[in-house]
Amino acid sequence: MLFEQVLSDVRNLLNGDNSGHGTDHVERVYALAMKLSEGENVNQEIVALAALLHDVDDYKLFGDDNAKNLINAKRIMQQNRVDEQTSAQVCDIIAHMGYSKCLQGVRPQSKEGKIVSDADMLEAIGAVGTIRCLAYALAKCHSGTDQVFDRNVWPEINLSAEEYKKPNRKSDNFINHFFEKMLKIKDLMMTDAGKKEAYVRHQFMLDFLYEFFRENDCPDWIDFLEKFGNKKS
Repeated sequence: MLFEQVLSDVRNLLNGDNSGHGTDHVERVYALAMKLSEGENVNQEIVALAALLHDVDDYKLFGDDNAKNLINAKRIMQQNRVDEQTSAQVCDIIAHMGYSKCLQGVRPQSKEGKIVSDADMLEAIGAVGTIRCLAYALAKCHSGTDQVFDRNVWPEINLSAEEYKKPNRKSDNFINHFFEKMLKIKDLMMTDAGKKEAYVRHQFMLDFLYEFFRENDCPDWIDFLEKFGNKKS
């Protein structure tokens, strides 16, 4: 009953999102987190709540103040009478999740946090991650810019956290995002189950990019992809 009510509250916040961070994303992260936690000695309630609430204060959707103070997550848990200790553990996980946090060296330390972080990062790669990335690119399209692919604009592969979050960055488009983030995620997994799943999804992305560049007659980008891939384990 608790998780159903929390999910209902999350839906009220995120149902209008069309950038790849809506309720469907949250439900997939929740399902992935519960799957990754199978057979592990963890607190399932904390895993579930952190997975369900991990995006309700996302800076891209709600701004930096929400992201810093986790206003919506705390409110939802208080309304659903989650005890203070559990709420604190859930907030600690959310506060240490996300790719931009990872760029700052901030990662979850608890086993529950590592599971939810892996589930969220897995959602950013593979077939689903590719669709989500395209949805986000199209959602922020504006006149005069190509948010999908510009063969003359190369990715910035060593972005800092501040640079990664910078709005209207020239290299920030659908294809470049693979090189600036998505192809790096395989090596950021924190659980054994997450590493196995990430490997499969990583291979899909490599195949997709190769075919995309082949169809668009971009041999220089194919060469870049092969060199980039050789730098990864």
